[in-house]
Amino acid sequence: MTVSIGVLAGMGPRSTAPFIDMLVTDCHVGYGAKYDMDFPKMHIISLPTPFWPGKKIDDHAMITALQQGITELVQAKVRLIAVPCNLAHCYFAEMKAVSAGIPLLHIADCALESVPAEATKIAILATEPTLEAGFYQARIEASGKEIIDSPLLRDLTTSLIGRVKTKGFHEPDVQAEWKNLMSAVANLEVEALLIACTDLSPLITENAFSFVIVDTAASLSSATIKHYRRLSGKTTGGRHP
Repeated sequence: MTVSIGVLAGMGPRSTAPFIDMLVTDCHVGYGAKYDMDFPKMHIISLPTPFWPGKKIDDHAMITALQQGITELVQAKVRLIAVPCNLAHCYFAEMKAVSAGIPLLHIADCALESVPAEATKIAILATEPTLEAGFYQARIEASGKEIIDSPLLRDLTTSLIGRVKTKGFHEPDVQAEWKNLMSAVANLEVEALLIACTDLSPLITENAFSFVIVDTAASLSSATIKHYRRLSGKTTGGRHP
């Protein structure tokens, strides 16, 4: 039986393609996938959701949209579901309730596994609803580490997310805001930084700072392919006929 991966993406729309590229790369790195048939079958939904940076979320409308997306993946008979959106995980229980027992990976669990053990001071870049939900903070505190936060960091992050949604990743003012945000993080003397918004993940091209950057999207991608390999028994790439 074919093992297919369900990806509930589109939050925001620009984050979908980079995440799929991460999955493909993790197949190549993880088990040597090379030819088309070496890669997993994927059902990908780019889901429009009622979110505007800096504005209060209509929980009912958001839950309705997310549950519809999960239900469609269940109907497609996927064997594993990944949701590359941190904000969506504020409603993890509601998504899981309609997942029909299909494994649904939690992005925060995947991300925390990527934080170096020696890093004890951790900052999080995320939307306000994600930060308010507290699922990252709870996991960080449970691991005995310290959370570094500031109003400036939150304001700069919210501003940058909004700019990415309207202008993309490559505009000079977007790049300037990203560099300004990274400098603000460095001033807090953190040891690790969680990029907990997939709209920001593609901005990570280099790290000239002393802190470690953990991209939560990349962590979810890696965990997804590891789980896929366990389900499918995929150990190596195939051979050309």
